[in-house]
Amino acid sequence: MLEHISQFTAWPILTGIIVGYVANRLMRGEGKGCCMNLVVGIVGSYVGAFIASMFNVHLFGAGYLKNFIFCVLGSIVVLWIWKKLFD
Repeated sequence: MLEHISQFTAWPILTGIIVGYVANRLMRGEGKGCCMNLVVGIVGSYVGAFIASMFNVHLFGAGYLKNFIFCVLGSIVVLWIWKKLFD
């Protein structure tokens, strides 16, 4: 049972960090650190899912690449809004 819990929590954290890092690099950011990349990646994943629903794109069962692209797109939107508000 514990191995299922560790798999469930490890993948979203790793994916969130990677998505946040990729989005930060695409936005030519100065680097915000691992924890901020995680937050940007997780929030960006929700924003990416919202963007996909606006364009009537179904992400459930669509494959990892399509989900990853929309998560990065959502993270880029989050970083763009962050720069507009705080820079």
